[in-house]
Amino acid sequence: MNRRVTMKDIAEACGVSVATVSRVLNGNPRVAPELVERVEREIRDQQYRPNGVGRALRKQRGDLWAAIVPDVRNPFFHRLLESFEKVAHQHGYAVMLCNTHEDLALERSAIDAVISHQAAGVLVAAVSATKTSLHPLQLQGIPVVSVDRLVTDFSGDRINVDNPVIGTMVAEHFLEQGWRSPVVVAHEGRLSPLNERVRGFVDAMHERGIDVPPSRVLHLPFESASTPEQLVSAMADPSIDSVFAVTNTLSAEAYRALRGAGRKIGTDVALVGVDDDRWNVMVDPPVTVVDQPAEHLGQWAGEVLQGRITGNAAGNARMLLEPEWRIRASSVRAN
Repeated sequence: MNRRVTMKDIAEACGVSVATVSRVLNGNPRVAPELVERVEREIRDQQYRPNGVGRALRKQRGDLWAAIVPDVRNPFFHRLLESFEKVAHQHGYAVMLCNTHEDLALERSAIDAVISHQAAGVLVAAVSATKTSLHPLQLQGIPVVSVDRLVTDFSGDRINVDNPVIGTMVAEHFLEQGWRSPVVVAHEGRLSPLNERVRGFVDAMHERGIDVPPSRVLHLPFESASTPEQLVSAMADPSIDSVFAVTNTLSAEAYRALRGAGRKIGTDVALVGVDDDRWNVMVDPPVTVVDQPAEHLGQWAGEVLQGRITGNAAGNARMLLEPEWRIRASSVRAN
């Protein structure tokens, strides 16, 4: 059995004192940046993990969980957080909510706030796969569960939805209904779930003999005061007979643009979105969606976090949840 790496091991490898390693772990600003980098690199290389029980006792960590998410207005995160909060309350915790607005600086501030409030654990839906760093939380011995989005250098507990499958499901549905000239409505940027949905759709269409060129994949800004002209133009194009919008917000934008162009949804053009919301069944025709199991994701994230806090979890959780259909008239070709 391998011996547990200790703080002394890290100090000896770095040529510094145990006190210096302790200051780095506790975020002391008086440690020179080059020493912080050296110690953190050694911690990662040796996979050192602080003694969570001991650190919690020394810090008197409170009955608080935290959730760091990019957009609380998004129905997906709203449903996820409600479920996560129920689990927290069942185990005697309150939840501190941090909304990052897809901003890395706000995300870093949120992580600092979680540390300063001595949270017992945290759920994170990251802003960036490559630029988000969860190491400060891990260095403090705070259990972390990453949800929805990939963080490339994070090796802890992760719970995601099978996003490529979402794209494949939509491609198969379009072809089953006889829709063969699609456009994909996505966001600009590198968000892993959205890109995986696009890739799953494009690959599935290609495998079935239909190529979706880059010009048929729209990348719209996250924030826009009005419907982007690029979307207005595409929705008015009569050669397009089907629209796959990779988020609920984008499906609402596409719906408005199609209506504005005078297109008959469900008759001469199909529309499928991702994530269910009330508006999807309040319009005519109601909108087909592939629904992510947000409630299950939030529940599992809470249970995994509680298991990590109590020491009952073994190994790193790797969970991939399956999406579900909500097929409605917007995509079913009338006989």
